[in-house]
This record gives sequence, C-alpha cells and structure tokens, in this order.
Amino acid sequence: MSGGTGVLRRLLSSYALPNNGGRVIATGVVVYATSSGLYLAGGTVYFVKGIGLSTAQIGTGLTIAGLVGFLTTVPVSMLATRWGPLRLLRLLQAWRAIWFVALAFAHSMVAFTLFASLFAISQGPIFPMVQLLVNAVAGGEDRTRILGVISSVINVGMSVGALAAAPFLIGSAMLLRVVLLAGAGCCLASAGVFGLLKVGRSAAEERPTRWHSGVLSVVRDRRYLGLTLLNGVMFLHTVLLGIGLPLWLVQSTNAPAGLLSVLFTVNTVLAIAFQVQFAKNVRSSHDGTRALRNSGFALAAFSLALIATTHSAKWLTIVLLLVATALLTCGELLQGAGGWELSYRHAPEAQRTEYLSVFSLGTSAAGIVGPALLALLLSRGTAGLIGLAALFLVTAAAVSALGGRLARTERQRQPTAAEPAPAAGAH
Repeated sequence: MSGGTGVLRRLLSSYALPNNGGRVIATGVVVYATSSGLYLAGGTVYFVKGIGLSTAQIGTGLTIAGLVGFLTTVPVSMLATRWGPLRLLRLLQAWRAIWFVALAFAHSMVAFTLFASLFAISQGPIFPMVQLLVNAVAGGEDRTRILGVISSVINVGMSVGALAAAPFLIGSAMLLRVVLLAGAGCCLASAGVFGLLKVGRSAAEERPTRWHSGVLSVVRDRRYLGLTLLNGVMFLHTVLLGIGLPLWLVQSTNAPAGLLSVLFTVNTVLAIAFQVQFAKNVRSSHDGTRALRNSGFALAAFSLALIATTHSAKWLTIVLLLVATALLTCGELLQGAGGWELSYRHAPEAQRTEYLSVFSLGTSAAGIVGPALLALLLSRGTAGLIGLAALFLVTAAAVSALGGRLARTERQRQPTAAEPAPAAGAH
C-alpha cells in the first residue's frame, strides 16, 4: 500500500510547476480546453437538433472552416510580433467567445459555415503562443516538461467540458445552446486568467516587421519545413484515435461498439498520467529526435496490432484493441514531446513566431488530409494497415536522418554551446 502511495506521490510531484508563471499558463489552458470539450461534446448535437443541419452539411461546413483556419494560422500568429504573444492569446480567447455565441444562435447552413470559419481562425495560433509564453516564464531548462504538464491538463479540461455537456445533450435545443454559451464563458475566463501573467517583450517582438518577410525565411529553411512535414505525419495519431480506431473496430472486428468508450478512457487516463514522464527528459536535439522517431515505431506497431484483431476470438480482440490503444497513446506522447522540443530549439530566436506558426501548419494539415487518407487505407483492410505501418516506419527513418542534420546545424550556429549529453539508459 505504501509503495502504491509513493508511486502516486512521485507521479503528482512531476506535475508541480517551478514558478507562478507556469501555473498561470496551465490554469488558463485548462479553462480554454474546457471550452473545447464543451464544443466537441455539444456542438455537433446542437448543429443537428438546434439548427437542423444534415450530416453532410455539417461535414461540408466544418471542412470549409478547417481550411480557413489553416490558411489564416500564420498571418494571425504574426500579429504577435507587434502585440506580443500574451496580448494576442487573450484576444484570441475573446474572439473565440464571440463566435461561440454566434454559433449558438445560427439558423442556417450559410450562417453556420461563416461563424464556424471565423471561430476556426482562433484555433491554429493558440499553441504557438503558449509555447512562446512557456519559454518566456521557464526558459529552455523546463520548457518541454512544462509543455508536457500543459498537454496533460488539456486532456483534463476537455474531459471536464465533455462531462459538463453530457446532461444537456438529451435536452431541448435551448439546453444545447447553453453548452455553447458556457464555452464562450470559459473562453472569457481563460482570457482573464492569462491576464494575471506578467512577461516582458523580447527584442524580436519589439521590432515590427512585415510578416511575409519572416515567413519567407522559414519557407527557405528546407530542414525546418521537412521537420514540419514529418511531425505532421506523426500527428495522424489524433485522426487514428478519433476516426481510424472507431471505423476499424465497428467494421472489421467482432468487438462490441461499447468498447470504444473504454478505449477513449484508456487513452485519456494514460495521456494524463504519463505525458510529463515522457516529456521531462527531452532536453536536446538528440532527445527530441529520438522521441519523434520512436513515435513512428509506436504508431507502426499500433497499425500492425490492428491486423491481428480481424481473425481472433472476441476476448482476444478486446485485449488486442486495448494493447493497440496503449501503443497509439505512446505514439501520441512521444510525438508531443519530440515535436515541442525540436520545433522550438530549431526556430531562430529573432523569428521564433514565424517558425512556430509555420510548424503548426503540419498538425493542421494532418487534421484536413488525415480523414480521407485513413478512409482510403482502412478500406483496403490488412493491406491498408501494412501501408500505414510502412508510412510511419519510413517517416521514423526520415526523422533520424533529419534530426542529425538539424543537430549539426545547431552546433554550427552555436559553436561554443555544448548540447546536453543524452541521459544514461534513455530510450
């Protein structure tokens, strides 16, 4: 019993943040994530029952909104070079609140698509701004560990939002509207929490520039663009969890559909419990490359594990799906830790906003391209899953090759700064 208590105590201590700034950011993020949980749980139901949209109309509207969000991520993020990341982050939360309210009172397909698109403009720039703020309050030493804590509290916030929405989902359109209005309230509360944060402005932020000049320098950095692309491939884990795993379970296995809720719960619990553990030792280019590469191995193993579920007894299918979910979660946690470290470490300080905003496009593209790609691969059955595993293995090999080049470039740029040696026994 005491051993279990000790493990729990060590686990909880890993979430202790070193300064008040980190705690303020984590609190603001968890409130923001609660609004996202409310939206994901109640939004679609309201669009069907409250507005009367069909599934096809919702899909079309959200696809258009996703493209708008993708195209506006970089221009909106570049406002941080004039206003600073903190002010922009607070304005984004207020912007989200406005369009939450607008969506709650939309009455047509056109209005829904317009409001959803304006809402989506705020989505892409948020995490790059959080990355910038974390570095401002913590510096490089604890950056990735704090981002690991923040990623965990995002899961907590989304779970809280989804649970809070549940009682309203079986009610009238008016009750469903309350879910969206509550989301708006969370966004305003998040903006208020971030207002408690005190950070200075860097010299780079104090020199307004034409945003496109900075973006052009990122476009010419082929290695960073390659990193963006490879990280985007690994980020397919989100689509695998939300779309791929449910489709495969229902269409290709003998497992009960109710198992999906168990698998989602397993993913959430593992992510909350272990994200910090995965992130806290990622402190160098070598560590980041290893984590992102191992993410590809875990996602490839997930893909191959699904193949075994098509010809197994029901109890074994359930066990295999639980194992597959654990592998998928490992891929998720490793991708997060590796992507955070590499994206920030290899973004020049004077152009960090430009670089991080472009880097976020890789994950946005995964959300746009991923559903169609997975639908195509899963329709091929075993051959499609083998192809998916091969995609992740090839991407892992490319990460190893690119990571070595990035590390060499970093050493050339900072010849006097020795990169931390990999920890003994790290894997």
